[in-house]
Amino acid sequence: MGINESYYAFMDEGWATTLEYLIGISENGKKAADEFYKNFRVKRWINGPHTNENPIITPSPDVKFGAGNNSYGKPSLSYLALKDMLGDDLFKKALHTYMNNWNGKHPIPWDYFNSMKSGSGKNLDWFFYNWFYTPNYIDLDLNKVVQKTKDTQELYINNIGGFAVPFDVLVTHIDGSVNTYHQTPAIWEKNQKQIVLTIRTGTEIMSIAIDGGIFMDADLKNNNWIAN
Repeated sequence: MGINESYYAFMDEGWATTLEYLIGISENGKKAADEFYKNFRVKRWINGPHTNENPIITPSPDVKFGAGNNSYGKPSLSYLALKDMLGDDLFKKALHTYMNNWNGKHPIPWDYFNSMKSGSGKNLDWFFYNWFYTPNYIDLDLNKVVQKTKDTQELYINNIGGFAVPFDVLVTHIDGSVNTYHQTPAIWEKNQKQIVLTIRTGTEIMSIAIDGGIFMDADLKNNNWIAN
């Protein structure tokens, strides 16, 4: 594809960053690839100020704050979030649709959006708006945990930063065992500000935490709940 990188850098550099990460998993294992990705692509952005964020869709010459973040880390995270939500097979099918549609041509961002929608057969408008048209960042807040029944808990999670990110719910039981409940970005489709997640915990629990992995959280202090 012939991409105008000087105008929409994320269409090139975001994919380069994503493929670098996926190749790193294959060559060095997921743990090492995750650490490299977080250290070089996410930490500086997520630990910086977010009051002046520009949406990713902002043309590169017009980005006033964090141009590197808009070209590399943020779009890469959007691609990986979409991969998590669609699953590997459907994501690959949609990506190949994009590649086949625009092989030897000059796509712009809306060509990518439309190809991924048609290739996956999913309405992804809400997802692309969330990631590309807003000045969002990543900050989840495990606001409240309510005992619903003897074996179930309701988790009230606020999306302070706004991005539709995947995350894991880590439930630590009193016997030391830990259960992991993965949530894809689809959980934010209906309400991108707050969700109420019901999980079956079984035996008595000691603590609950939310962990985004490479989708690093700007404020980790509100990601944990400890039973009284």
